[in-house]
Amino acid sequence: MKFYHIILFLLLIQITQAQVVNVEKKRKEKKEGLQGKIGLSLNITKNTKRIIEGNNTINLQYSKKAHTLLLLNDYSLMSVQNDVTKEDLINKNFQHLRYNYTFKDSSFLTFETFFQRQQNKVKYLDFRALVGTGFRISLINNDILGLHVAPLLMYEKEILSDSLKTLTNYLRGNFYASFYFKLTKDTYISHVTYFQPALYDFNNTSNFYRFVDYRISSETTLTLSIIKNRLEYNMIYQLSYDAKPPIELKENPLFYTLKNKLTFKF
Repeated sequence: MKFYHIILFLLLIQITQAQVVNVEKKRKEKKEGLQGKIGLSLNITKNTKRIIEGNNTINLQYSKKAHTLLLLNDYSLMSVQNDVTKEDLINKNFQHLRYNYTFKDSSFLTFETFFQRQQNKVKYLDFRALVGTGFRISLINNDILGLHVAPLLMYEKEILSDSLKTLTNYLRGNFYASFYFKLTKDTYISHVTYFQPALYDFNNTSNFYRFVDYRISSETTLTLSIIKNRLEYNMIYQLSYDAKPPIELKENPLFYTLKNKLTFKF
């Protein structure tokens, strides 16, 4: 069982961003037509336990004139053998659909509307559905520096598998700010921070207070181009905080991780 607990802990660290999905980093360069990538993976490990992990990712973007449609899917399923139930399934997935309309003759203002569904067994998240809309404002946008802000509103329905079987129906703010800065010809830094406070409780609970239940998530990436347009190195620091997490996680509401990776592009 100790080995099983270690697997759960490592998986939890790897998905610190799962509560707030970082859509900003999924955006592609605005150009006409279809862009995207699809990934499939299957890993089988056998030591003292048998671990089978499968993953499917889809990242598609279609643009035509002022219209852009973004589709994201990330589905992971891990099967871990244990001594009690013989096998545990650890499910983590999200689906995200976003439509953008950039107003004519302006790259300053973009209308956004989106739908998102999430599930995450490790974080006691049985189901979460989001529907939101608002505007994305480009304050600065050139080859050296970019700064974007977005004040959005969204409806959230959430069902937790914690001991309280928590069910919430909230109107939340979904405020985010992102920037990128080109340090040298081959190096740049990018950052995004999301702030999602609860503004209204549709269940009309008597102990509800605005902005008390909120989530904060941020990601900072340093990118170094090794071979232009082909090979790059990324150092990624992620941080997330949930002011009202499931009761089982209340002692550890803050998570962070540091990643290093090489990316080959073609």
